[in-house]
Amino acid sequence: MGLRPGRHPRIEPRFGLGRRRAGTAPTPCFASWFASATHRTPWADGVRVACHIKGISDIPYTGPPTPCSVIRAGAGPLSVATKKTAVPAASATSDLSSPAAWASEPLRELIASVPDYVLVLDRRLRVLLANRGVGRRSAQDLQGLAVTEFLPHDLHPQALAAMHRVLATGQVDGYSAMLDDGESRHFDIRISPIRSQQQIVAITMIASETTEQVRAERAIATQARMIESMLEGVAVVSDQAVIEITNPAFDTMFGYRRGELIGRPMTTLAGWPFEQPERWQQLAADPQGQGSMRVEFDGLRSDGSHFAAAGLLSRFDVAGRSHCLVVLQDVSERKQLERAILQAVNREQYRIGNDLHDGLGQELTGIALMLRGVAGRLASEYAPILPEIEGITRLVNNAIESTRALARGLSPVNLERGGLSDALDGLAMHAADLYGVQIVCTHRVKTIRPLGAELANHLYRIAQEAVRNAVRHGRARTIRLHLHGARAKVRLTVTDDGTGMPVDAVDAAGMGLKIMQYRARMLGGEVRFERVEPQGTRIVCECPLEPLAQPARAPRARRRGRLSTAAG
Repeated sequence: MGLRPGRHPRIEPRFGLGRRRAGTAPTPCFASWFASATHRTPWADGVRVACHIKGISDIPYTGPPTPCSVIRAGAGPLSVATKKTAVPAASATSDLSSPAAWASEPLRELIASVPDYVLVLDRRLRVLLANRGVGRRSAQDLQGLAVTEFLPHDLHPQALAAMHRVLATGQVDGYSAMLDDGESRHFDIRISPIRSQQQIVAITMIASETTEQVRAERAIATQARMIESMLEGVAVVSDQAVIEITNPAFDTMFGYRRGELIGRPMTTLAGWPFEQPERWQQLAADPQGQGSMRVEFDGLRSDGSHFAAAGLLSRFDVAGRSHCLVVLQDVSERKQLERAILQAVNREQYRIGNDLHDGLGQELTGIALMLRGVAGRLASEYAPILPEIEGITRLVNNAIESTRALARGLSPVNLERGGLSDALDGLAMHAADLYGVQIVCTHRVKTIRPLGAELANHLYRIAQEAVRNAVRHGRARTIRLHLHGARAKVRLTVTDDGTGMPVDAVDAAGMGLKIMQYRARMLGGEVRFERVEPQGTRIVCECPLEPLAQPARAPRARRRGRLSTAAG
């Protein structure tokens, strides 16, 4: 576009270095502005334009027209302004296809400050100006050379095709290229036309190195392919528990088509911990922001069936926003096998306990009664051997008590004789006698149905381990057991006044706490270890009346989950 005499134009950069003032027409690029401004009628007041490139040299330039389209957005804090400068009017024209038009020192300094490779080529594709060397040739050595003399041979077809398209159409074009000079380097090349009096007289070739960007993009693509091929289900969840990204295994695990889960809340697939974000957002307290925790929960498929899911939640931040990486496995088969093994063990313990109590115990009791009868008859006839008979009777009675204790240990809960409540009372009495501590046991169970044998046995073992740890490790003097049941949930609480549990106790080498957690997971619940002020420990186990059901069961109203450990 041209400039009318007697007016000072406002320069608008082509690549977004400034904004156009309201009421003025935009200038397509710096090069076209300079060409049209200096090849038309001189200014009305007999002056020409002077350009200050602030931040580079701040030297008024009144030389030949300057193709400023080589300035690239983002190259630096540049600003361009115009003002009247007392320069004699001239009507001479300058040939932008001539090397002399590009020989001014300010222009060369300007081009040299651009971080990219910049070449100005005439229509014959010979170098008019270069801001830096290529290969072993310096910028001065390149001047006058044809582009094919220094570009790698394998780039000739692509480069020449793009340049000829720009010369033919006047449209900006470009391509990407890779150079191998010992290590692979990647470039984005942009080719733009330079016009003088509506004619394309030259082109600019700007090469920006993108090696680091390409490497980063390839690394991201590789990671994406790795995640896509994982057998584990992987998803990224926002801090509002909304699914943002999933891999195919995650979609298949929950029975959805590819991408169908994106945008849905995780609460439609699982309850805890996603229905209680404050529980898993505690990972934000990790000072390094890389906290993680293991979880197990009851997953809900699209067809309404349930399955056991186990995995890891990891927190990370992207652009200041908190996200959670969810990595899951379907562990339904493993859970079924573990439950079958535990049930077989419990059945065998129950059988042995009954055999000891009803078999060996009864036989020993019969022997004790027979010895007592014999002792009565011998008291008058053979008085000297009576002490020996009484000693044998005492040994038999001790064997009876040991047998009963073994039976109680193997099968501590008898649903036909008081159930879990009576078993916990017996645990409290036995522990008080054994350890010499005060133990109080209370219970308030008002569930919708009686406790099952598996649930009662696991809760008893958890309470037994908690009491043992409180005495041996916490040196507690007072322990309180409380069993509470309401509707479809049961909660067992063991509180002591000992020294308290160390922070890293769960990750220690001992198996006691880990077995407690495992038993809670088998029940579909969770176990928590809490500190009590001013001192002491509280262990809370919460679980439903029913354990995790098999994958083919009908859907339930609520889904459960549990936290197994926190690590970070």
